[in-house]
Amino acid sequence: MSHSFVSDIFNVQKGERLKTSLLFLWFFLFICVYYILRPIRRGLVLEGLGNDNMPFVYMGTALVTGVVVWIYSKFAHLPRKPLISSIYGIFMVNLLLWWQAFQFESNVTSGLFWVWLDVFSIMGVTLFWMYANDIFDSSAAKRLFGIIAGGGGLGAVLGSTITANLVKLLGTTNMLLVAAGLIGVTLGIFLYMESVFAKSGAIDTKKKKKEDFDQKSFAQIFAHIGANKFLLFLTLVVCFERMTPDFIQFLYHEVLTKMAKGSAGIAAIDAQFEQWRGICEFGIEMFVVAYVIKRFGSGFSLASSGVAICGSLIAFAILANPLIIIAVFHADEAIRHSWFKAAKELTYTVTNRSVLYMIKPVIEMFCYRFSRGIAGVAIYLVNTVFGWGVNGIMITGGLCAAGWAFCAWKLNDEFRRLEVKAQIEKAFTEVPDTMPKQPEAQLENADDKEAREVGSV
Repeated sequence: MSHSFVSDIFNVQKGERLKTSLLFLWFFLFICVYYILRPIRRGLVLEGLGNDNMPFVYMGTALVTGVVVWIYSKFAHLPRKPLISSIYGIFMVNLLLWWQAFQFESNVTSGLFWVWLDVFSIMGVTLFWMYANDIFDSSAAKRLFGIIAGGGGLGAVLGSTITANLVKLLGTTNMLLVAAGLIGVTLGIFLYMESVFAKSGAIDTKKKKKEDFDQKSFAQIFAHIGANKFLLFLTLVVCFERMTPDFIQFLYHEVLTKMAKGSAGIAAIDAQFEQWRGICEFGIEMFVVAYVIKRFGSGFSLASSGVAICGSLIAFAILANPLIIIAVFHADEAIRHSWFKAAKELTYTVTNRSVLYMIKPVIEMFCYRFSRGIAGVAIYLVNTVFGWGVNGIMITGGLCAAGWAFCAWKLNDEFRRLEVKAQIEKAFTEVPDTMPKQPEAQLENADDKEAREVGSV
């Protein structure tokens, strides 16, 4: 039993160790940067704009992300090395520009920084997991994605610890320089991986075909998603994953503003919460994720956060204890960053590269952040226009959480169907060594046919 548990956690096979370690380090540093910046952002915005103006920030995030994804789509056909390295280079330059902008701090600057950090985080993480999906298959993903995600948990611990201990010493603005330096290191890790593994053949460097991407406009992508049950439920899960926590975050902000005053005070106390959650998150990602996915399945992993939020909101409605909001906010963050994230990325392993590099960014960036805009509109209507206040936010958040759980189970059904289909097709297409080899052209045609079937589900 104990041997089985250990093998579930640390089943890294020969030839995967360096790739897994470097991906762990890359994710660790990127999430470290995010958690350096997140408490700073929260403190600046809550002190400057106030919680009542957050719905407008969410709407701005949706609009800006839509523009960014549209720009990205024009370059998605590029090989992944220039594509990913260019975007991470832009991140580093942006942080230096934000450092300069905050020398003349204003409420508008704080709001714009919130929007930028939202785009930064979702784009950086999406690119990372696109790369991981590209270099590992479904079988390896089940074993390794939990370990790799553990880098995020460790990064959350270090990032929030850095902010909690240095923000009052260095100042809020100068923390941006620390973040810029760490992004430079992540860029170096990616370039090293591309250089070393491309030469050794450990990473498939098959080029993406430009025509696979040019033929899909935004309208075609959404039509494809709507006609595909797997992609439709995946998109709905991503949307509910973003909307639901925003209702909890609104309640969490209300609690924070009563616990501390001033941007530095709010940032410090929020960073302390982030630090302790990050410690728990790291332990979960390293020692629990792979076990949970194997023993309880991807359905449980995808739906558990929505179920937990529903239960917590019911408990808060009965007990009215603010500690429940603090607990569910950080529990949801931990679940979404651990087994939920690993299970969601696992579902992409049954798709092809066209889905990974063209459709996935639309789902994970545009739909994800557009959903935040929808949440912003809903919060504004419920709290300000209709005047329902906290009770209205709780009811709306509970409905979104229930929708999340339902769509997660439906997505899991589709994923299991496609996974079995892919395994059957693989078994029938494998050619024994004793059989005569097919001509290369026929093999390429077979590969193209398989890619179309997986992409169209």
